[in-house]
Amino acid sequence: MEIPAKTKLSFAVSDTCDHLDILYAGTLPPHNGGSAIVGYQLLVGLARVGHSIRAIAPITSETLAAGDKFARCHPEIRISRFLVPFFNNSPDQAMSRDYQSAEASAIVGAFGAAILERRPDLLIIGRETFAWHLPDLAKSKNIPSMLLVQGAGLFGMAHSFSSVDRDRLAEQFGKVDLIVAVARHLEGPMQELGLPRATTIANPVDLSRFFPAPKDAGLMMRLGLHADRFIIAHISNLKGLKRTSDIVASAREVVRREPRATYLVVGDGHCRERMEAECRRLEILDHFRFVGWVDHEKVADYINLADAVVMPSESEAMALVYLETQACGRLLIASDIPAAREAVSDGETGLLFRMGDTADLTQKILLAADDPALRDRIGCTARARVKEHDLEHFVAAYERAARAVVRKSRALV
Repeated sequence: MEIPAKTKLSFAVSDTCDHLDILYAGTLPPHNGGSAIVGYQLLVGLARVGHSIRAIAPITSETLAAGDKFARCHPEIRISRFLVPFFNNSPDQAMSRDYQSAEASAIVGAFGAAILERRPDLLIIGRETFAWHLPDLAKSKNIPSMLLVQGAGLFGMAHSFSSVDRDRLAEQFGKVDLIVAVARHLEGPMQELGLPRATTIANPVDLSRFFPAPKDAGLMMRLGLHADRFIIAHISNLKGLKRTSDIVASAREVVRREPRATYLVVGDGHCRERMEAECRRLEILDHFRFVGWVDHEKVADYINLADAVVMPSESEAMALVYLETQACGRLLIASDIPAAREAVSDGETGLLFRMGDTADLTQKILLAADDPALRDRIGCTARARVKEHDLEHFVAAYERAARAVVRKSRALV
């Protein structure tokens, strides 16, 4: 989840129209989170089919001092970084005015420098909160724009932003030429907020990287995991929306009834310290392994260690971990929220439990522990079904959408 190395993709070059000069403004690694991963997969794919790709993306001074490994690994994307005080991993929460002001100034400056060098054919805004600043700038230069709605900013508009901020951001959404949502279920909340209709292009999974594989014995040894363990993984940025406390609450009963159970927590965030403290209080810390952030290209190794992957979130757009778990043929156990229902047919491609009901979560985990055949059957079906999210299809859909926006804009000139 930190810094992906060069992605090995092969796409057929499009035979329609000319190649586009695309400017992307959003998160990219080493920013941790799904929007950065989706952004880099999209940009690498578009570059591989011949488009000229430039990007402006945030970075912290500490990370920059360590060297921008992602930019070095991906010379096909010309990346201009702008400094932020810290990486904002919770766009569902309003940032302080000081942070907003610093981010706005940096984005405006980076955008101005990019278009001074060369006017792009298209601006792709890869983060909902960047729509505070960019649609007006794009319109002032007659640059058509697309906005990727990945859900967290939308959730903030519905639940945590002030009415003033919500209405202003909704107004900004209306100024782009095309909104692309990463899951169908987001269309309903967008309509409730009075936002323009969106096109849906579902989040991708790289099937060449995420596929079923045996448990890595060396990694098991490094983590102190024995072969007889029943391993339950959770992979996220460990923020409140992920409901990580439900994992710990359920684990107390799970380990009592299934002593082989061991939890593998991959990722980091402000809830990690609370999780560890609660595990210590309940005297189950020895059943947990807290790994921290790992490179996205290594996530498959951790998923393939798991017998089940648990995602108890109260809100998701289309979690990459859902798709990556299914692509690895592992059992996904997810809270019964719209995003999970879009990815999971209960009992066929995963198991759903009532969100916030730790007793139901416990029951589903114990069911999985007791029935290896069930895990294998669901994992096999999920692997076959998730192919519709293949990365190549994802890039092709975005390319078609981008060309359509540019053609429409040119026709109006």
